[in-house]
Amino acid sequence: MSAQTNDLKQHPNGKALTFALAEYKDRISRLDAMLQQEKIDIYLGHAPESLNYLTGFDPLGIYLYECMFFQTGAKEPSLLTHKAEKELTVVQCWISEVIIWTHGHNPVQMTIDKLRALGATAGKRVGIEMANWYLRADVYKALIDAFPGVEFVDVAQKIMRLRTIKSPTEIEYMRKAAGFSDLAFEAMAGVLRPGVRELEILAAVQSKLAQAGSEYPTLPFIIASGWRSGTFHAVPSAKIVEAGDPVLFEYTGSWKRYNSNLCRTVVTGKASDRLLDLYKINYESFWRPFELIRPGASASDIDRLSRDIRGDYADFIVGRAGFGMGLSYPPTFAQFPDILVGDDTILEPGMIFSVEPSISQFEGVTISYGYNILVTETGAEILQKTPKDLFEIAP
Repeated sequence: MSAQTNDLKQHPNGKALTFALAEYKDRISRLDAMLQQEKIDIYLGHAPESLNYLTGFDPLGIYLYECMFFQTGAKEPSLLTHKAEKELTVVQCWISEVIIWTHGHNPVQMTIDKLRALGATAGKRVGIEMANWYLRADVYKALIDAFPGVEFVDVAQKIMRLRTIKSPTEIEYMRKAAGFSDLAFEAMAGVLRPGVRELEILAAVQSKLAQAGSEYPTLPFIIASGWRSGTFHAVPSAKIVEAGDPVLFEYTGSWKRYNSNLCRTVVTGKASDRLLDLYKINYESFWRPFELIRPGASASDIDRLSRDIRGDYADFIVGRAGFGMGLSYPPTFAQFPDILVGDDTILEPGMIFSVEPSISQFEGVTISYGYNILVTETGAEILQKTPKDLFEIAP
């Protein structure tokens, strides 16, 4: 079923749901089944991805305290958020109960009160997301102090796993986001030449994406030329691109908070023999592992083969070969699973992840190569359309 439009004029009841109501209810059903299996009585969610996935809530103020509550066996969750986001909940959320706090209130105490109302008494188990960026230490301490007889159980990985297999509508959103990342590459290729500043490239990319409809990305873009490519994680600067410079980039398209990134190193003009050799090795470390990707394969095997191919540069492999992609908020779009030796997650149709091997911080340069990949019923599909063999971009 296709998602409902986000045009309020077509929603007399004021709702502009990102997904059909049936899809949200299916997500709650799967959440409930997981909690029952884990013998958890109440789930308390703080990660904005979880709030979005389960209620539809997509606030600007992710820095404001907010959480959702779900009592195992219930039909709907409830949401606590700041008054600044109140009208967004009216438009975005399918749920009935939204609790509002404002400055001068104590939202953590409101959380404690709501948990008590849901029956969080001695012997109960409350699921929380320990491994997320939005559950502060002071909040956690307040919870355990208020409920000394309650067992707080980390369900972060299990909640992330609920989002791993994408629905047809989610795949549609990821395709659109991937298309935006292709447009970003086109914009860069159109202005890349000796004498252009990295910030000018950024301006061209951001203008193209905004005009096309791409929303704000989870991460700032990487644009790093010459020696700056060797720093690996570098946002654009006033540095001037020179002839023969490697240009490392990572562009992200975003649609309905679904992010799709495109990673690559290209060369301005003619590549040196050394850069070309590094590129060929890294290129192979993407495409040979890509051939392994199909239902039943292991995430671990993809990374292992990619590392083996780059074995002569093992000291210059900075991390995993890839990670899950999808619904995300700052500070990262990296999701479950890790494409990493030791992660024996078995691939299933509907999974989407980035594979982006690199030879990094080597002799002052980084060579990167990556796409987003959808696991299909019979194999794998690359979501982006950017040409796979493009390395040298002529001025």
